[in-house]
Amino acid sequence: MKYIGNYSDWITPELLNHLKTHDGDLRNVWQPERWQGHPILDEFRHKCEPAYGHGKSIFHQFNNKSPDMQGYDIILPEFPEKRKYMFYWFVKLNPGEMQAMHIDPHLVEVPNPVRYTMYLQDFEPGHIFVWDDKMISNYKKGDLYEWSDPMIVHGCVNISYNTRYTLQVTMHD
Repeated sequence: MKYIGNYSDWITPELLNHLKTHDGDLRNVWQPERWQGHPILDEFRHKCEPAYGHGKSIFHQFNNKSPDMQGYDIILPEFPEKRKYMFYWFVKLNPGEMQAMHIDPHLVEVPNPVRYTMYLQDFEPGHIFVWDDKMISNYKKGDLYEWSDPMIVHGCVNISYNTRYTLQVTMHD
């Protein structure tokens, strides 16, 4: 992860309130239909099934197609890299929620991908993000990171007492 800079002035109280007061799209951590059709995805589907195949773990996602985001106009900040296609989503992890270690299926066969993560609040103990064999902490609200490798294995969990919010952005040609 490469630190890009701080964009805290982009994060408005209205945005945070909107995320806090809406559920977004509830997503199952276990999504075997998304983890197939490519050897890398097949490998992760088989690895994850014993631990997450029960289908009870969820997380909250908001994007421009989410019913909870209709009528809420998002104008993303300028990012250092530009690509032809850009997708964003907010992730809301309530205490006890997580995303299993995975790769992002939408990046398996796209040309020239780049990924960004922006933290929408200051770090607090229990907000855990792991990629490869590393963890990030002590980030500040608005800190933006570019992924060194968009296909890196990663996951997150919230074992704190407060909800965790991030912005995820993917671009590719």
